[in-house]
Amino acid sequence: MTRFLKRHMKRAIIVLIVFFLAAQIPVVKELLARGATTLYVAVKYPDQTITFEHFEYEPHFGDYIITYRASKGAGPDLTLAPKMLPIFVKYDPWDEPMSD
Repeated sequence: MTRFLKRHMKRAIIVLIVFFLAAQIPVVKELLARGATTLYVAVKYPDQTITFEHFEYEPHFGDYIITYRASKGAGPDLTLAPKMLPIFVKYDPWDEPMSD
């Protein structure tokens, strides 16, 4: 490996470590979760006005739940995983197939 790559690899590793450590702070964790779900809702439901309402950790499931309110009434309650870095939408009740 060249000296240039070694130097940039060290910086990249340090930035990743700092990012993962900062993500353990509850406020930062909430901001990451809100940002991920805001992007998810904007892409998945562009024709609806959906606003953030509530963020909480549910110990029974071991996941985070973010509640949104739609302009037409109740919005989706998104379940996020994993606990350490909640950025992946695990469950979206509006994304369920229609049953007969």
